[in-house]
Amino acid sequence: MIQTRGLSKTFGTHTVLHEIDLNIQAGEIVVLLGPSGSGKSTLLRCLNGLEDLSAGSIEVNSIEVTSTMKLKERQQRMLQIRRQTGMVFQQFNLYPHKTALGNVTESLRMVKKLERTHARHVGERMLSRVGLLEKKDQYPSRLSGGQQQRVGIARALAMEPEIILFDEPTSALDPELVGEVLDVMKSLAQEGMTMIVVTHEMKFARQVANKVIFMDEGRIIEQSDPESFFERPATERAQRFLSKVMDY
Repeated sequence: MIQTRGLSKTFGTHTVLHEIDLNIQAGEIVVLLGPSGSGKSTLLRCLNGLEDLSAGSIEVNSIEVTSTMKLKERQQRMLQIRRQTGMVFQQFNLYPHKTALGNVTESLRMVKKLERTHARHVGERMLSRVGLLEKKDQYPSRLSGGQQQRVGIARALAMEPEIILFDEPTSALDPELVGEVLDVMKSLAQEGMTMIVVTHEMKFARQVANKVIFMDEGRIIEQSDPESFFERPATERAQRFLSKVMDY
């Protein structure tokens, strides 16, 4: 479903991603781990077209984008890819002047051009899916951080994506609110949604992921199944990382 070949990203003279080769199958739950600044979020943003690739190629559902394409063609193809991918951010990015339901239906109305009643029906179904239907008329300021993030997930789901990218979805939450967001993500995993998750939640990675990818300094250092990574990391760098983040 997702393939990258030699994907690189530079900002000025600083290279953030170095020739990333990646293969992700439909239905896989892939967790990206690594220290801050290792390129995990930039990789997600390249996959979703929020950052233009500097070199290499991306292919999502047979739609290919290469760095050698003309800018206009690259942008058109990335738009096609973005229509198939949802993104959930670390910060919730909700419209403060819209209700929970209004936040979910905004893209349905503006992008998909759904009629108001149809958009409302879809929005309510998505809020129900994340356990927030009773909060549909509440504004973000009246919702907890965990509830706001669940609205963000409902908003992504409403666009019927083939893939959802999660960029540290729980890192801005108080510890007691993390579980409710992870529970929604676990339910999506059980439904077969293809997901790529940047997270520091090691328990979630160990229990839910099909594949763990460990990054450092813009490179993929190691990738394997969760049991192998957490029990028998193959590289010294991964061993040092786990020794700092795991409570054995």
